Amino acid sequence: MAENICSFLPFGRSLAILTKSYFGALAKRLEHLEIERYYSILIIIHKSDIVCTQHYIGEQLKIDKVSMVRMIDYLIKKGFVKKIQNPNDRREYFIELTAKATQLMPELYAAIDEVNKAALKGLTKEQQKMLYENIASIQSNLDSLPSEKIFINYKTSNKKI
Repeated sequence: MAENICSFLPFGRSLAILTKSYFGALAKRLEHLEIERYYSILIIIHKSDIVCTQHYIGEQLKIDKVSMVRMIDYLIKKGFVKKIQNPNDRREYFIELTAKATQLMPELYAAIDEVNKAALKGLTKEQQKMLYENIASIQSNLDSLPSEKIFINYKTSNKKI
């Protein structure tokens, strides 16, 4: 097969293949931190200008409510985040990073930067900028379409190949 497989697959499937490769490389660099694949949650909390709730994080990352609860519980158990009850709405909890998580953020960002550089090798700064702009445009286009809610849960495999 001389033709690139991505040229005849649905666009989303090509991105899913890319996603698996990207997150596999990132997970390998972060496996010693015990954050599984939940680093995006830590980044949302760390970069947010507002107080984060489980609902807010789930909306940003398109994670369903049940999965979000499971992920937050895992991060609490590992000592990376804590829940603080909203004094104005006792049903809602604010999610904050712990000192342990704050300490690992530079290492997390360094690993992401390393994988990004490897993934974008050969692209000029202008091409990289255009890539991110195109991704934002594609997301905006897709958000305007009627769609079903789809949740994808990429898990690391325990199988050694």
